[in-house]
Amino acid sequence: MDIRDIISGHESDTVEFKEGFDKRTIESVVAFANTKGGIIVIGVTDDGEVKGVEVGKQTLNKWVNQISQRT
Repeated sequence: MDIRDIISGHESDTVEFKEGFDKRTIESVVAFANTKGGIIVIGVTDDGEVKGVEVGKQTLNKWVNQISQRT
């Protein structure tokens, strides 16, 4: 599935938009991991507006560590 198709759709049981990476994002990751899975699009508002987010290697490592601590 193309990311543009995902963003042009709506949030659902398996698709969530997050404007940034915070506690709520981690909670969604854990919830998806404990159920049927899904797609979390970071850098997009709840209404589908693309805001973007800068992500480098350090940021990804930080996110992985934060998720690991909660699972």
